[in-house]
Amino acid sequence: MDSATTKAGELEGSYAKTFLPVTQAAHPTGEMYHDPAVLEREKQVIFGEDWLCIGRAEEIANPGDYKTFRLVDQPVLLCRTSEGRIAAYSNTCVHRGVEVATGMGNTKEFTCPYHGWLYNLEGQLIGAPYMRDSEGFDRKNCKLPELPCETFQGWVFVSLNKTPETFETFIAEFAEKFGYLDMEPMRLGIQRDIPLSCNWKLMVENFIDFYHIGVLHKDTIGRYMKTTDVPYETRKRGQVFINEYDAGSHTKSGEVFVEPIPALKDKPPRFSQAGVITPNVNFFVRPDYVMLYSSWPVDVNTMIMKQFIVFPRHVVESPNFPEVKRQFLEMSDKILGEDVAMVESLQNASRAKHFVPGRMSRLEKGVQHFILHNLGRIYGDRQMAAAAE
Repeated sequence: MDSATTKAGELEGSYAKTFLPVTQAAHPTGEMYHDPAVLEREKQVIFGEDWLCIGRAEEIANPGDYKTFRLVDQPVLLCRTSEGRIAAYSNTCVHRGVEVATGMGNTKEFTCPYHGWLYNLEGQLIGAPYMRDSEGFDRKNCKLPELPCETFQGWVFVSLNKTPETFETFIAEFAEKFGYLDMEPMRLGIQRDIPLSCNWKLMVENFIDFYHIGVLHKDTIGRYMKTTDVPYETRKRGQVFINEYDAGSHTKSGEVFVEPIPALKDKPPRFSQAGVITPNVNFFVRPDYVMLYSSWPVDVNTMIMKQFIVFPRHVVESPNFPEVKRQFLEMSDKILGEDVAMVESLQNASRAKHFVPGRMSRLEKGVQHFILHNLGRIYGDRQMAAAAE
């Protein structure tokens, strides 16, 4: 029996009930969240192939500004070139592979700390000590490996795949649905990294699971959020869009912090939208801000969640913004604290000897769509992947 047949058999045997219509379906078995082989496959066929949102263009606003990342173990250097273009490189010296930059800052050039090889902002090697007598070596032909890099309304995306699908194709459905927000002139008011002891997929699923709102969050957002009829819109590539629903800003009352985003000034004061941009981005639209979370695996049992909150520029630049930020974080920390406790418990359940995953609710339609897409990618079964879409 070949490996493809074996994988198909595994998929059919372990996850057959997950592929049924949501009112008949069951959640997937635990290996999807605790098996290291699954994570290695995800690194290859999901994170190694897709467009990944890594931040805001304003974080590297000026020529020479740079920021470094580890994207699923891969070292990446993002910088603003001397001509003002945003470029992404593999953060690996072409000599031995040592990272040529760490952290973030502003520079005119990048120097390998091991042997002193020197690169300009365009990634070109401009200096290599003691290499003149190395036969056939031509520094003019040496450059940091450049990665595909694009922006959409101020959000920066890179791909670890040198030849990914076109960015226009990738972003098309999100742009068609949410491009009206005009996030380009908005500004980053809050950005932080939050470590969690769970598999990266569980947090993505949690953010589109409206089934838990009235229970887990009954004393926070569940007090004023209506979730009985969630207008899920499932799209290609496992994306989930949630059309207008009644939620509210992250304040104690659910009312807005500040005046609305210009594009939302005519919307109801509790107007909300949400969704998933695969592979790992959750976004939330509120009248006065947009939240974006990205979930990054560290290992099969741990992850880093990056939180980005953008507000209208004048709000961030206002002298009152520190108080807006304080209020937001106070409520956000309560809500996220409730979520974190649950997803970490879910991670434990994935290994529980006597736990058998239960049936799904219709309120988990978006969760199921995301899960099915990932199963198709992980197991490489085109027929199953097509069924998931």
